[in-house]
Amino acid sequence: MDDLLRTELAAAWAAATLRPLQARHRRTLQAWIDANTDAQHAARALGISRNTIRTHLRTAESVLGLDLLTAGTGIHDVVHALHIANTRAS
Repeated sequence: MDDLLRTELAAAWAAATLRPLQARHRRTLQAWIDANTDAQHAARALGISRNTIRTHLRTAESVLGLDLLTAGTGIHDVVHALHIANTRAS
């Protein structure tokens, strides 16, 4: 799977998926995912309130057109897109 995620096609998909996000929303999503989708832990990691985390997540859902806060598949797309983008950035 890692080989597939390193392709130019995957990189293009990840960039297109994440393009609508502002940097702060992208940071929030990454922290939230790193905190195993725990808003309180993500808030502590970023030094912001849990309500701000929730607001950023709702904004991200809206601009991405994905369902992130329920058991939908949207979170999987974001996890993979962030992984691809972070792998290519390092």
